[in-house]
Order: sequence, then C-alpha cells, then structure tokens
Amino acid sequence: MLYAWTSIGFIVLIAIFVLGFSLWRRGWPFLAVAALVAGIPLWFGWEYARPTWTTGVITGTEVRRSDPDARGHTTDIEYIYMRNRSDRGLELVNEDSWWWLKRNSERVFNDAKTAQSRNTEMTLMWNRWRSTLFSWYPNVIAIGPAGSWPFWSARTIVFYGFSVFLWLGYFYAFFRLSRSSAPAA
Repeated sequence: MLYAWTSIGFIVLIAIFVLGFSLWRRGWPFLAVAALVAGIPLWFGWEYARPTWTTGVITGTEVRRSDPDARGHTTDIEYIYMRNRSDRGLELVNEDSWWWLKRNSERVFNDAKTAQSRNTEMTLMWNRWRSTLFSWYPNVIAIGPAGSWPFWSARTIVFYGFSVFLWLGYFYAFFRLSRSSAPAA
C-alpha cells in the first residue's frame, strides 16, 4: 500500500499542489489557480502515458472480435491475463501504439502465449489505466523475462528523460512568473 503513495506520479502531483499553495500564500491567487489548471491536466496526461511494469505469470490469452462499427468493420482485440507476484489479477489489451512506437503486437502476443504454455514468470511493461466504466484496459508495450528489465529499455529512458524536462520546465515557468510578477520594493 505504501508503494502507491510513494510512486513518482503521486510525488509530482503533490509537488503541483505545493506549488499552487505556495503561490497562493505569496499573494498570487491568479497564478496559483493557473498553476493548478495547467498542472493537473498535464499530470493526468503524463500519468496515462507513463510506462509501468509488473512481473508475474501469464494465466491466459484471448482474442475477441469487436462489435461492428457504423460501417460494419470489426477488429480482433488481443487480451493478456496475468497474475503478478502479489497474486493480483491484471487484464491487459495488446495493440499497436504510435505513442510508444510499438508495431510488434503480434510478437508480444506470441511471447505471452509461449509464457502461458510454459508457465514461466515474465515482466510486462504497460501504460494506460483500467476503467470498468469506460471499458479501458492497459496496453502491453513490451514483454520480457523476469528480472531488472525493462527499466533500462530505450523507450523508458526516453520517456523519463522527456518527463524531467517537462516537469522542470513547468515548475521553472511558474517560478519565473512569480518572480517577474513580484512588485518592486
């Protein structure tokens, strides 16, 4: 339970609220509201795209045909079911992702089916959220053997590298705005 509250995502969210509160206390309520209005949606988008990984056993794979759309087209949706080390079940979808430059969903699905038949522990990297209300499933980005992988993958390094610049730029911009808006004494 403690892990969820000490994750980098919640630390960034708390930092956004601390920035808004400190701007408010300094006498800049408009700037504080602007920091929250810009920061919270930015955080939601970043948290949605942020890669997460878990290690466990693949318990099932399934391909389902979608309902026809307005033109009558259907697609096959690949699902991967997993039990992580804490015995929590995960349902993930496997589809190509332009954001993560993932064009190998068939290979990922094949690796998942192989891991299921061998009953071996695997590490899956995924992004997005699970929402039963909107029928959203996390998307598998990559799969590999259990261990320290995939933290050092190029996708993860690039994402967190851009994230450092994004969040430092956000906080620096509001820090500079508060300094430049300060009344001359």
